[in-house]
Amino acid sequence: MEAQVQGLNIAPSALIIIGMVLLTYFILIAWFGGFFTKFSKDVNDFFYSGQRFAWWLGAASMVATGIGSYSYLKYSQQGVETGLSSAMTYTNDWFIIPFFMFGWLPIIYFSRVRSIPEYFARRFNDTARYIALVIILAYMLFYIGYNLFTMGVALEGLLGISMYWSIPLTTLIVGGYVTFGGQTAVIFTDLAQGIMLYIAGAIAIIVGIVALGGLGEWWAWLPVTHRIPFVHLFNDYKFNTAELFWGEALAGSIAFTFMNQGFIMRYLALKSVNEGRKACIFNVLFTLPFSAIIVGAVGWIAKSLIVKQAAMGGALEGLNPIHIVNYYHTFLIVVWECLHQNALVFGFVVAALSAALMSTVDTLINACAAVGIYDIYKPLIKKNASERHYLIAARWVSVIFTVVGLILSFSFIGMEGSLMSIHYKGIMLIIPALVTTIFLGAFWRRFNSKAACISMVVGAVLTFATEFSPAMTDLLIDPIANFVLGAGLLSKKYIYMRALFGMIVTALVGIVVTLITARESDEKTKGLTICTLEDAKKIYKGSDRLNETVGKKIGKMAVEFNDSLKDDVISVSSKTMDKLKAVAEDMIYVEDQRWWLGGLRSLHTKAANAHNKADDIIMMNKKTWENGLFLDGKKLKIEKIF
Repeated sequence: MEAQVQGLNIAPSALIIIGMVLLTYFILIAWFGGFFTKFSKDVNDFFYSGQRFAWWLGAASMVATGIGSYSYLKYSQQGVETGLSSAMTYTNDWFIIPFFMFGWLPIIYFSRVRSIPEYFARRFNDTARYIALVIILAYMLFYIGYNLFTMGVALEGLLGISMYWSIPLTTLIVGGYVTFGGQTAVIFTDLAQGIMLYIAGAIAIIVGIVALGGLGEWWAWLPVTHRIPFVHLFNDYKFNTAELFWGEALAGSIAFTFMNQGFIMRYLALKSVNEGRKACIFNVLFTLPFSAIIVGAVGWIAKSLIVKQAAMGGALEGLNPIHIVNYYHTFLIVVWECLHQNALVFGFVVAALSAALMSTVDTLINACAAVGIYDIYKPLIKKNASERHYLIAARWVSVIFTVVGLILSFSFIGMEGSLMSIHYKGIMLIIPALVTTIFLGAFWRRFNSKAACISMVVGAVLTFATEFSPAMTDLLIDPIANFVLGAGLLSKKYIYMRALFGMIVTALVGIVVTLITARESDEKTKGLTICTLEDAKKIYKGSDRLNETVGKKIGKMAVEFNDSLKDDVISVSSKTMDKLKAVAEDMIYVEDQRWWLGGLRSLHTKAANAHNKADDIIMMNKKTWENGLFLDGKKLKIEKIF
C-alpha cells in the first residue's frame, strides 16, 4: 500500500474504529470542559478564573496551548526537510524571558490590566488602545484561522474529507465548551489535552525508532545535513538561521510572550506574580524544549526512514513502502505505517491532533472574547451593567469570534508554500509595530502617547506596504537584508526580514517623536512601567503599605463562620498571624488544602484583626466562603501574599 496525498487508503473497518475513537474523545472533552461552567460566576472568573491557580497548573496547561494542530504538521514537514534545526523556533525564547519575568509580568499583574489594549489605554490614551486592538485581534484571529486550517489539512490527508466540512465540525466542538466554561474550562481541558499530546507524541516517536531498528539506526541514517542544530545561514528564504533569528526569534518571541493575549491571560489566572515566574521558568527550561522534540521528531525519523528505505532498495522489514508526496502529511503517513496500521492506536494519535487544535484555539477564542468585552463592549456599548450581563455577553462574543476564525480559515486553502512559511509570512507582517511599542512603553517611562500612536501606525503601514510593493521592498528592506545577510544573498522573498524592518522603523519613529514632543506627567505612568513597580504593587493591594517579609504557609485550618466580618476578609489567631508574618490589611491567599486541585477552590482576601480562638481556626462570613468555592469539612491552607 502506498500512502497518497489525499488519504492513506485506510480500510472502511479501520476508518470506523478511528472515527469512534475521535467521537469518544470529542464527547469526553466536551463533557470535561462543560463541567467547569459552574466555576464561572462572573466575568472575572470567565476570563481570569479569579486569579486563583498554582504555577504548575498554569505551566502544565501551557503545554497544550503552545502546541497547535499546526505544530505536528508543520514541524514534521520542516523536520524531514531540514532536520534537527526545526527545533529552533521552540528554543529561541530564552533571551526575552528576564524582561518578561521581572518587567512585563509584574506590570500587567499588579496593575490589574485585563487586556493588552487596556494597557495601552491606561499607559497612553484611547487612540493607542484602538490601534493596538486592531493589531492584536488580527494576530489572534490569524492564529485561530490557521489552526483550523491545519486541522482540515490533517483530516483531508487522513480521510480525504473536504476541509469545507471538517473545519466547521471541529470549530463547533471547540467553540462549545469555551463559550460556556471560560478560562477555567480552558485551563483544565488544556491540562488533560497536554498530557494526551505528550503521550501521543511519545507513541509516534517510539514506533518510528522501533521501525528503524533503534536510536543508533536513526542517527546513522540521518544525513549529516539534518544533524546540525542550525540550518543553512541564508540559502532557503523559507527557513534559514539568519532570518529566523532576526525575525522569528526577535519579533516572534516577544510577540508570543508579550502580546499573545491567550498566554497573558494564563499568567493572570495564577495566584501571584511569583507563581507566574515559576510557570515561566518551567515553560522555558522544560516545556518548550520537550515540545520541540514531540512535534518535530517524526520529521527527523521520516528522513532516516526514507534514506534507509532507498539504500535497501525497497520497503523496510515489516513496513509498507513509505512515499511522502506532500510533506504536509509527513506526520500522518509515518505514524500510520510505523503503527502497522493499528487503527485503535492511530485513532488516539489523531485525537491528539484534535486536542492540539482545541487547546490552542480555545485559549485564543477566550482571549479574543476578553478583548471584545473589555475593549469594545464595555467601554463603547454598555458601560454599566451587571456581572451576569457581561458574563452572557462574553459568551456571545466568544461565538462571534469563533465564527470569524472559521471564515478566515478558508482563506488559507490553496496558499502556496510550506506550512511554516505560510504561518510566518502572516505573523511577521502583523506583529512588529505592536511588540515594539509594548517594549518601549514598558521599559521607557519617557515614551509618550503621541509617539506610541504615530509609531504603531507608521510601522504597521510601512511593513504591510513592503509586502505589496516591490519598489518599497527594494527601498526599505533590501538595505537591512544586505547588512544582515550580506550582499548577493538576497532572495527578494522576505518572510522574516519584514518583522525586523517593522521593529526598526517603529522604534526609530517612536524614539524621534518622543524626543521632540513634551514629556507627559509621571502620574500617568505610575504602575505601568518597569521603574514604577512599587506603585503597581500598591495599586494591586489597595494600600500604600507593603509587607513583603516572607512567612510560612499554614495548613490544616478549619473554618468558623462569623457574619460580623466583611466580605472577603478573614481572621486568624495572633500566633498564626506571626507565622504568616502578617498584620491587618495584608493580602492573604486561602485555598483548599488538597494540592492536586491547583487552587481551583481558593480566593484572595485580606487579614482582619486577630481572633482569640484556636490557632487552627479561620473565621470568615458565609459569602466569603462561597466565593472561595470551598466545600464542607475540607481543611484549608493559607499564605500571605504581601
